Amino acid sequence: MTVVSSPLPRAFGPADLDTTADAQFAQGDAPRPPAGRTPGARPATHIPELHGLRGLALALVVAFHLFGNGRVSGGVDVFLVLSGFLATGSLLRRAERRELRLGEHYGRTFSRLVPPALVVLVATAALVWWVMPRGIWVQTGREILASALYYVNWEMIAGQLAYGAAGPQTSPLQHFWSMSVQGQFFLAWPIVVLIVVALARLARISPRALLIVVVGGTTTASFVFAQELHVVDQPVAYFHSWARFWELGVGGFLALVLPWLRLPGFLRPPLGWAGLGLVVSSGFVLDGGALFPGEWALWPVAGALLVLLGSGGSAVWGPRGLLQVAPLRFVADISYALYLWHWPLLIAYLHYTGLERPDWFGAAVIMTASVMLSWLTTKLVANPAQRFRERFGGVPALVAAVLCVSLVAGGTVAALRELERQDAELLARAEAVADAVDESGPSEYPGALALSPAYQDPVPDGVQVQPAPAVAAQDRPDVDGDGCIEGSRTPVSDTPLTCVLNDEPDPEQVVVMVGDSHTIQWSPAMTEVGEEENWRVLLMARRGCRLAASVEPPNPDNMCWTWRVNTLELLERMRPDAVLVVGSRTSPTEPGDTVSPAEVRAWKRLGSAGIRVVTLRDNPRFGFDVPACMEEQPDGFGCARARADVFSPVNPVENAKGVPQSAAHIDLTRFICREQLCEGVVGNVLIYRDDNHMTATYATTLARPLHQALRAKAKWLFVDPMRGPSVRMRF
Repeated sequence: MTVVSSPLPRAFGPADLDTTADAQFAQGDAPRPPAGRTPGARPATHIPELHGLRGLALALVVAFHLFGNGRVSGGVDVFLVLSGFLATGSLLRRAERRELRLGEHYGRTFSRLVPPALVVLVATAALVWWVMPRGIWVQTGREILASALYYVNWEMIAGQLAYGAAGPQTSPLQHFWSMSVQGQFFLAWPIVVLIVVALARLARISPRALLIVVVGGTTTASFVFAQELHVVDQPVAYFHSWARFWELGVGGFLALVLPWLRLPGFLRPPLGWAGLGLVVSSGFVLDGGALFPGEWALWPVAGALLVLLGSGGSAVWGPRGLLQVAPLRFVADISYALYLWHWPLLIAYLHYTGLERPDWFGAAVIMTASVMLSWLTTKLVANPAQRFRERFGGVPALVAAVLCVSLVAGGTVAALRELERQDAELLARAEAVADAVDESGPSEYPGALALSPAYQDPVPDGVQVQPAPAVAAQDRPDVDGDGCIEGSRTPVSDTPLTCVLNDEPDPEQVVVMVGDSHTIQWSPAMTEVGEEENWRVLLMARRGCRLAASVEPPNPDNMCWTWRVNTLELLERMRPDAVLVVGSRTSPTEPGDTVSPAEVRAWKRLGSAGIRVVTLRDNPRFGFDVPACMEEQPDGFGCARARADVFSPVNPVENAKGVPQSAAHIDLTRFICREQLCEGVVGNVLIYRDDNHMTATYATTLARPLHQALRAKAKWLFVDPMRGPSVRMRF
């Protein structure tokens, strides 16, 4: 068997480690080494399939982002396989020859990756400042910092971001997640290889054999972990480094075992074509954004492996000719820069035009601009950085890269501190407004009270809206940051977490609010009611989960159902005087609000246990970010929905089948929407902090309307068996 190695071409892409990485291939029909060549020396043979595959994968990534309406091409999965393949074989050979020096190696690697990335990050910061709303500047700044330091995938997990199609609400740095996964791999993998080689020498065994065991074991463990996490929490799995390692690992495993394989020459072309078919078809057949990195990610991964297995043959009918066409070679030459540039340009275009998806003209403009900027970045940034490394060495190049990262990271931290200072001032103004809400006299910020028939004072014009749209996303209930609300991605505890909103030593009533974020948003109003009435008010909430009951045995892998079962059992043991839930659900696109039969079953179960339920009608949901719209259009024109498009003519809970007779239903729509429109601002107070959640400031102005409605609909809460009706509430 003859082993042929191939230095990569000068151009590189997201999956590259360095241009001198050797890819080993077992080729029965490859030329034998010349006589006299030492066993460790290997002839350099260009392998065009690898370079062309990189270009094809990147072309698919860009094309699907621009024209795929949110579908994932599988190209990034191909990059991960190639990264593992190229890095592992190269690192092992250099470690075996005692030529692997970490400083030199990291300098070679990150002098390629860092300069283009920093240029794009700085440009993205400028685009965000120019065309994107002030409200996303802080989060984007955090993502710029995380991208520069190769941990943005964890930043997205911490921020509970899910991979999504390009849109005005999508992060302009979403695509950097894969660069972070690869960057972490490039940092850790050389150390792993050095440790394995050192242990093999101590044990007097083959370093390659030991590394095969290590790579095989860790890859298998990662694959199993990815499948389990994918079932439990797919958005986290999508960005998770360990859930993605198996894609890098299978590439590395192939690089290690391939020299021992002897594939007949006639078998390579069909393998190559089959792999190419899998790579190209992945995005058309699979919804990778929802299915990866689960088992379906094997589709593009297997495609990449088959192309690698089929490479190097001499048959003219193989895929080499296709992968050598000039357009693919050109795309491969600029692939890394093109991957970096196209996404922020796409998101900036959508913000600038106000479109939800790029039209064909816009996609062509973005593609042209991306290619031009990528070519310039490669010629003026990437190539000079490599010439610097070649002239001065890897360690100086590494020092230069670290200095550049430090400059960008330091500037980002300074900008973030200033933005956060400004945000704190704006939030303080909104908090002052909430503290001053009072319907007894005129106010600049009556909020929901401005829609009350009893409020006769005119709402003054020319008053700055509070909270400011720039900080609306941060205007959340105090309880939202107390750690007593279960996140949608946190494990479910046997005893649901409970927030105490108002704790009275001798409460007259106990009211428990239960549900998801649409219940949480009412906590400021309900807290005030509890303080006024001497009630103990509790909150049991899990993001994304409403209280419901299944007719079938709950799926143990469904954390919502597990939480629901535990919460219902706890409520039955507690026996509160009332359970308050959001009873209906609105839609951002469909007219009318609806009621879930599963939720009705939960209310019925509580009613059978003697626990009375109070339902709140849901608030409007919009198909756009309301604060961002208000920033672009301060007069609010275009930032509203017709009330008839949001709500059914009658509260659907009133007529829903199976709702217990003991339940009370509250509809405060008239304090959120005007007669015809559901707007973004009422009474000089911004209602929404995003596209469907109310600001804490506006929720506070709903306290008195909620109190009145409870008094009218849930009279049992205001009657003391010994003293009769409560008279402490005055209007």
